[in-house]
Amino acid sequence: MKKIMLLMVSILFLGCTKEDGQDIEDDDFSAYYGGTPFKGTASGIRLQDDQDNYTWEGTGRVALIESSLDSVSLVFMADFGNEGEINLKMRGKTEGSAFRLETEDPSNFFRVIDGKITGSTENHLQKMFFEGSMEKEQVNMAVEVQFKEAEGAFPKGSRLRLRFNTSRNITDNDNGSGCQMRLVPIWSPNGMTMGMVPDC
Repeated sequence: MKKIMLLMVSILFLGCTKEDGQDIEDDDFSAYYGGTPFKGTASGIRLQDDQDNYTWEGTGRVALIESSLDSVSLVFMADFGNEGEINLKMRGKTEGSAFRLETEDPSNFFRVIDGKITGSTENHLQKMFFEGSMEKEQVNMAVEVQFKEAEGAFPKGSRLRLRFNTSRNITDNDNGSGCQMRLVPIWSPNGMTMGMVPDC
């Protein structure tokens, strides 16, 4: 079986508009969700002609890195051992308890608002959809990738259903200490690149 690809989603932030609705008051996204990473399981299912034909089971991690005053990178990491790993990284703006990665194209976005994860993005290689929930001690997210061109273990027209189920126990004065950063090869629509991800 060909190894699963290394994958990163990195959508450039081009604009930000506040949606209708009130965010949770007095919360700070980076402070609330940062610190100790979320750990748990990750699973992947490959579908061709609407039939499951391969599954991956491994460990999943979710972490916030590269925090600044009004932005942060949200990283989802699925490690499938000898079969490879998938890394998804989104850098977006924070406003109160909300995280928004939005572009000039309203169909390309990734958001965490009131604990709900939503998103979609499309390029010439693939189309991706995100949905899930993000709480202080638990993150669950489902991703569906539709491959418009062949990529690694995924033929043209195939789909990947990826699921993260992660949690953490946090304590007072939690600062996420004990995590080291590691440099890993990451696939992007522009080719292979190197990126830093937390290793905890």
